[in-house]
Amino acid sequence: MIDARPALDPVRTGVGRYTTAILRHVPPADPQGRYVAWYLDARGALSGRRRFRGWASNLEDRATRIPARVFGPLTTRTGLPRLEWLVGGFDLVLATNFLPPPTGAGAVLVVHDLAFEVLPETAPHHDDRWRRAFARHLDRAAGVIVPSNATAEDLVRIHGVEPSRIDVVPHGTDADAFRPAPEVEVQRVRRRLGLGERYVLFLGGLEPRKNLEALVHAFAMLEDGDVWLAIAGGRVPWAPGYERRVERAIAALPEGVRRRIVRTGYLSEQDRRALLSGAQALAYPSRYEGFGLPILEAFAANVPVLTSEVSALPEVAGEAAVLVDPEDPGAIAAGLAELLADEDLRNVLRAAGTARVASFTWERCARATVAALYRAVHRAGGG
Repeated sequence: MIDARPALDPVRTGVGRYTTAILRHVPPADPQGRYVAWYLDARGALSGRRRFRGWASNLEDRATRIPARVFGPLTTRTGLPRLEWLVGGFDLVLATNFLPPPTGAGAVLVVHDLAFEVLPETAPHHDDRWRRAFARHLDRAAGVIVPSNATAEDLVRIHGVEPSRIDVVPHGTDADAFRPAPEVEVQRVRRRLGLGERYVLFLGGLEPRKNLEALVHAFAMLEDGDVWLAIAGGRVPWAPGYERRVERAIAALPEGVRRRIVRTGYLSEQDRRALLSGAQALAYPSRYEGFGLPILEAFAANVPVLTSEVSALPEVAGEAAVLVDPEDPGAIAAGLAELLADEDLRNVLRAAGTARVASFTWERCARATVAALYRAVHRAGGG
């Protein structure tokens, strides 16, 4: 059973992208297995629509026609209804977003990061009740999947999880989906957004750990008056006030700098690819990440990357990016200045990124996920 709910979020962040990829790639990686995509879809009750029908011959589509606004509070308070009451029997739940729905079956938790522990001020939506539930599920989980060694180390250090119960399964990327877009597409999107020819791009949701205030301050330090900054990402539900903080940081800059910063909001997949393809560099100086999908997307688009030297980001970037201290705007500015001024460096990083992204595929992630699931079934006594 795969919890498919994150794949249906109208504004998908990394968890939604991950869940979508798992649904597409895991069932074909295990053709003898039987998989079920479970989700909530009250609005589809009349039409009987099925969101994942036809995705794989061994993937069943099971929608529960209860509104999410009802299901969430109900299950939080009562632990009911159990998933097996809604969809029948199964061996295991793959909880794609930390916590599984209520169930008496075994569960494998996908723990994308521990930002709520490492930087608790960045995760106000994870209250004490959520944290207690996470600790309970972690203790009795049949297995835990994490996307990086850094996250595995955090789990062992903070929660004392036995390393043998943790499977490190790096995310992948669809390199073809992010191959460089045609120049005409790049120019169309750039002009529509009002961006200059040369720009640095940030991709991600607007939340405190993404460190956008520091990036804005670093951008203001650059002496290159022809370069622009594009901030591509929308507001996230758990940090609604952070957007205003970013706006205030931008508003405090001199007009000559301020006019060269463009906030695009959430982008379609086509526009996201085009904007990334035309960037001089991806700037991703996050304070903490369990992985860092935008780095792989930039590698696939043949775009140089600047990212942070902390958490899982060096693990993902390897030698294919400029690494900086995210707490130091001056270091971020120096890294950006070096990237923008040195074409040879950009070419070296482009080649290194292209080579590195080849090892991060969703097919490889799916095979490792299937192996982790079967190990968990074994631990849970199901085989």
